[in-house]
Amino acid sequence: MSGAEAIIAIQLIDACIGIANTIIDIGRAVHDAQGLPPKLRDLLEKLPAIEELLESAHESCEEGRITEDASKSAQPILKQCEEALGGLRDIFRKACPKDGENRTKRIWKSAKAVFFGRDSQVQKLLVTIQDNLRLLEQKEIYVIGDKLDALQQVTEALADNDDGKYTHTGAGNIIANEGGSPTNYVVGGSNNRQINNPGVSHPNFSIEAVSLTSLASVHSVPKYTLTSPY
Repeated sequence: MSGAEAIIAIQLIDACIGIANTIIDIGRAVHDAQGLPPKLRDLLEKLPAIEELLESAHESCEEGRITEDASKSAQPILKQCEEALGGLRDIFRKACPKDGENRTKRIWKSAKAVFFGRDSQVQKLLVTIQDNLRLLEQKEIYVIGDKLDALQQVTEALADNDDGKYTHTGAGNIIANEGGSPTNYVVGGSNNRQINNPGVSHPNFSIEAVSLTSLASVHSVPKYTLTSPY
């Protein structure tokens, strides 16, 4: 029979699992939405690793394989994990649409500001969750092994501001016309992007794209040099 501290730990783990399940369910509902950024789709596919580790922790505590001292010391870690998971759930609820709404439009609008970038809310929360899960391993609650490796890679990829909308591997350029009044891009070399963007419409501006040297391994936003006759 589990002791009092183990029971409290189990309750916290159950709360974490419930939140993780909600996040995963939201992710599954929008996984195949057209226009979903590739990095966001990758994240949705890796999130179940969190639930798997929490289920393992629940099993260890319930079967009495964890000491009372370990269960007690794990409680503040589990509380932090629950809080971070709750924050992640709230973001997914706001970013992802309800039934009948334009899924792609809402996800895309929220994804850039919230999901991508080293200081993005999602990136910070994912780091916190993974740190907490590793702290639980130090308490000998379970053995992680390589279960978080893929999620860690996706989390690191989110730190890059590039949303993955225009990325590819191998040789060749990316040329995209997004409609409206086009902006003229001067493209030289290989592995460049040419994107006709209606957001910049002044006919006397030219934007020169710096060559991307390794799109096969790094998907980063190219830097542009703006020149004006004024």
